[in-house]
Amino acid sequence: MAKFIKLNFNLKDGVVTMRFKKFFAALVFVLVIASCVSAHELTIKPKHENYKIKAGEPIEFTVQSAHKFIVPEEVEVLERVKAGIIINNKLEESKLKANDKDLCIDFTVTPKDDKGALILTAIKDGETWSITNEGGKTGARSELEAKGLKVLRATKNDKYAKAIFNSSHEDKNYKIILNQPLEIIPLNNPADIKVGDYFNVKILLNGQPYSGPVWATYDGFVTEYENTYAYYTEAENGEAHIKITAPGFWGVRAYQGGLPGNAGDYDALTLRAFLLFEIK
Repeated sequence: MAKFIKLNFNLKDGVVTMRFKKFFAALVFVLVIASCVSAHELTIKPKHENYKIKAGEPIEFTVQSAHKFIVPEEVEVLERVKAGIIINNKLEESKLKANDKDLCIDFTVTPKDDKGALILTAIKDGETWSITNEGGKTGARSELEAKGLKVLRATKNDKYAKAIFNSSHEDKNYKIILNQPLEIIPLNNPADIKVGDYFNVKILLNGQPYSGPVWATYDGFVTEYENTYAYYTEAENGEAHIKITAPGFWGVRAYQGGLPGNAGDYDALTLRAFLLFEIK
């Protein structure tokens, strides 16, 4: 999370000058933007590089949280994360295990067959991050105000990750829709995409076409800098087009902030979606 300056404002009798109002509004805006930009992205990756998917054989995966594409940086709170394989359009949850050494969450799935694409998902019920007169704090508005803090802004951050492995030319599973609040759905089968092709996606926000920024990158593009992507575009009427420039694992990211909050708990909701797939 972003670091915040400790603020001690005396709003005695509710009297605030217009100059202070403008400064206060600008400060809140800067802090909110900083906190949104600094949030980690949730992704899924095979635990071993040369993974093989065989029917009935367990295979290990990890849930990662990072600013750099599939370079883990922190272990998410287990109680807030669900992950596993999608079977019959539903999540079959796996038992999660925190891996402090590798900065990720480990889990195992057992594919029922190896002919179709293996679809995995990870969901984080995000914590509420509040900007207060004492800096950034985890906790809902009502909870922190009960402790005597002045809450400038409270935002809940929910995250949704999807991953597609073992796609074949005949497979149709890749375009499954999980009805997540923010979801990226491939319009092309990853098995059919080659370097130089466009990979097209549909993005839904609460079931409706999403229009907004879309980022994409591939494993190894940049490992030195955070929040650095190989490709940027904007979705229009729910569709975006990413030109594939290298083989390997790719990730597509969408983000929507400023959604309505829940009175007393948080002022706004932020949604993040991340799709990982492989180009051979």
